[in-house]
Amino acid sequence: MREKQMKAVYFRELSGSIILYVLILFTSIWIAKGMPDGIAKTLLVLSPVFPVGLMFLAIVRHFQRMDEYMRGWLLENIAIAGGITAIFSISYGFLETIQFPKLSMFVIWCLFMGSTGVISCVRKWLEHSNA
Repeated sequence: MREKQMKAVYFRELSGSIILYVLILFTSIWIAKGMPDGIAKTLLVLSPVFPVGLMFLAIVRHFQRMDEYMRGWLLENIAIAGGITAIFSISYGFLETIQFPKLSMFVIWCLFMGSTGVISCVRKWLEHSNA
């Protein structure tokens, strides 16, 4: 599959799952506010996990369509982001022992994904500036 086609398929799969995620997320939050606690509310609040799974599958399929160079390049970016996230998590864990506020796991996820994106952009920019 050519690179442009590959990116178009990935964009279509990922954006579709993101749109579904946003719709389910806001709908489930809106409906759950008026519900009593219980299994139905719990399942409703967890319903956005389904489109997150679709996002994951889109990313995996895109990764499988990449050539070996791009796959290795992206794995390096993910590894660096994992290291940044680990250092932050450990450091902040120490700060929590002196009464810093507890952080949500959403913060860790956003840090990991955000640092992956920043690292990818910086490395791409460095490759082009050195060429």
